[in-house]
Amino acid sequence: MIQKLTFLFFLISSFFYSQQTEEELKSILFDIEFCTAGLKEIHEIDSIVTICRKYSYHDGAALGCLKIANIYNKNNDVKKAFYYIDKVDKEGLINEESDFEIVLYQHMIKSMLYYNLGERVTAFGLLDEIYEETIKQKNAYYTYLINWQYAGFYNEMNQKEKALEKIKIAYKYSKIYRENRNHRYKIHKAQLSWSFMTTSYLAAIYIDMGRLDLAKGYIKESLDDLKKKDNKSLVYFNLFNAAKYYRAVKDFKSARHYLWICKKIAGHHFKDEFHQKSVAKELKSLYEEMKEKDSTAYYVNQLLDIQTAKEKQNQVLKDIIDKKDEAEERNEKKLTQGLLFILFASGVISVLFISLFLHYYKKYKSKNLDKIDMPHKLPVQECIFKEVIQLAKENNPGFLIRFNEYCPRFSDELLTVSDLKITEIRFCAYLYLNFSTKRNRRIYIYFSEDRTNQKI
Repeated sequence: MIQKLTFLFFLISSFFYSQQTEEELKSILFDIEFCTAGLKEIHEIDSIVTICRKYSYHDGAALGCLKIANIYNKNNDVKKAFYYIDKVDKEGLINEESDFEIVLYQHMIKSMLYYNLGERVTAFGLLDEIYEETIKQKNAYYTYLINWQYAGFYNEMNQKEKALEKIKIAYKYSKIYRENRNHRYKIHKAQLSWSFMTTSYLAAIYIDMGRLDLAKGYIKESLDDLKKKDNKSLVYFNLFNAAKYYRAVKDFKSARHYLWICKKIAGHHFKDEFHQKSVAKELKSLYEEMKEKDSTAYYVNQLLDIQTAKEKQNQVLKDIIDKKDEAEERNEKKLTQGLLFILFASGVISVLFISLFLHYYKKYKSKNLDKIDMPHKLPVQECIFKEVIQLAKENNPGFLIRFNEYCPRFSDELLTVSDLKITEIRFCAYLYLNFSTKRNRRIYIYFSEDRTNQKI
């Protein structure tokens, strides 16, 4: 029966929400008070997330998942809180185009989860990563919100001066946000209620530092704020810090009155360890000062039970994070191996390509060298031959000298056969050079006349 009613509620809400724009859906999500939320609110948010996915409203879907994660964290179900945070990353719901408020919200929720685990470096790292960008937005709501979370972490670490510095900034900008001059900010009901808590928190830090005179004014202001807003979280927070102040000034009656109201609110609306433990611890301290041993012992036992539950929760959370780290390490290892394989394959391909290139280049170069026409240089003998011919044509007296250089054994061989004169050797040289018959005849006559003259 309950499942049928839940399904019917889902259908009705889905039809209603499908008529809304993304901004309207985000406003509905912002107005859901996560501190007092339970399964009913989770089902409502889930239906909104379904509609956002259908229409590709990534900011709306991311905000819904983060809101559910915050609710599960508040209810000590850390496993489901991380599940919904991981969904935002896996589905890529947050990207460069996402609204900054969604990005800030994601960092703050993650930071809170890691801080509760004891991973302070990671928690502060997530806030530091986005702090400068938050200030650049020049949005009073964003500025007060992130400084308030810093103040909470520093206060838990007992670094009071740093906590005071941050909460003063948060207090200043929360008032600017509430004043909302020129209607600059879109005010959401839940966000507005939370902005009043900075006053009470500032008072609490002054109380812890023993500066009760400064705390008094802020306690009065925080109690006056309760007349303006009716919100369970705000009532719990402001009355709890008022109880701390009255215990410090020894007004035990007022302190007990406010703490009993806080205990009732925590029992009905808050299931998380923080609210339960805070009230039990404060009541234990109050009854110790009031010398009521039985009541003190009761809250000592309650604190032990809460601490045991907290340790179990932390173990679950550590197991989740260890598994997540192991999965990331495996994925990183696979990615590294893949990159190394790609680099190796690229190297082999490059070497192969270079080898082929050099092979074909050498082949091409050798082929082209064969085609190159080298300038023809005449041999030395051919040069002398041409010179000898030219000297012969000119009947140059130096002909025979040059001819003997061309044919060094020619004259010696002739002289072994017959005792020839220079002119006869010259004639034979002309014959050897194959001069034309007509020219040879003229040379012969010339040599014959020369011989006759010599005989006469």
